[in-house]
Amino acid sequence: MVNVRQNLVNSSKYNIKCPHEMNAEFIVVHNTANDASANNEIAYMVSNNNKVSYHYAVDDVEIIQGIPENRNAWHAGDGGNGEGNRKGLAIEICYSKSGGDRFDKAEKNAAEFIASKLKEKGWGIDKVKKHKDFANKYCPHRTLDYGWDRFLDMVRCYMGETVTTPPQESGLPNLSGYSGDSIVDALNSVGYNSSYASRKDLATKLGIVNYKGTAEQNLQMLSILKGNSNVSTSYYKQCSSGYTSLVDALRSIGVDSSYANRKNIAIRNGISNYKGTASQNVELLNKLKNGCLVK
Repeated sequence: MVNVRQNLVNSSKYNIKCPHEMNAEFIVVHNTANDASANNEIAYMVSNNNKVSYHYAVDDVEIIQGIPENRNAWHAGDGGNGEGNRKGLAIEICYSKSGGDRFDKAEKNAAEFIASKLKEKGWGIDKVKKHKDFANKYCPHRTLDYGWDRFLDMVRCYMGETVTTPPQESGLPNLSGYSGDSIVDALNSVGYNSSYASRKDLATKLGIVNYKGTAEQNLQMLSILKGNSNVSTSYYKQCSSGYTSLVDALRSIGVDSSYANRKNIAIRNGISNYKGTASQNVELLNKLKNGCLVK
């Protein structure tokens, strides 16, 4: 899991940001609706005097805590005595305004972090709520657009549960309502990053190899995303739970276990800087054991 660090609000601001002691009973998921980093989100929150607060912000590289878990936060929009505000741990997922690769990674980091919190507190998946459950607000907006059940399945996977239908790859834009023929315009229309780098990453997720941005490849991508907003993702066959080596586990299901292929697999599973470290291999191995390792 990515690094978690603290930038806690000063106790002098408890009366504004977190006036009540709290014994959390569930987690509330939010999307920030802007493109600030976790560090900037928390730094701004703890420095101002607005009655808006949240416990954690998660981006593509780190998780920052701003409010102690034993204090409430103002995040759910359900009033001073509302259950969301008084009983929920608030987690903000960053970069949801523009989406793209940074949001995809932030969402995966949030899913893994939430899984760790559920394990820590002995909670089940039913303890994961969305902001929309407590207020008339479509939040977490991009996570909801991509599919709430898909996000919960990501959390289940990180908890080590076997997911009957493995979670779809996060971050696939819904273009079913687009009638034009430009992939750039189509992605822009749903707030998805349309840069070449982002399209190349999206092409990899969709199984379009050696993406060069050609007209044929762009039309292929557009056709896939327009034809099915719930694009399926292929997963490797689940291996035995007894394996402790990623190399051996891949071999057991007939998959090339070379470093080069493991690096390709890592990229498709959100590890962009694969070096073959023990922690990286364990992350991939756990996904393989749970049937969640993307091909």
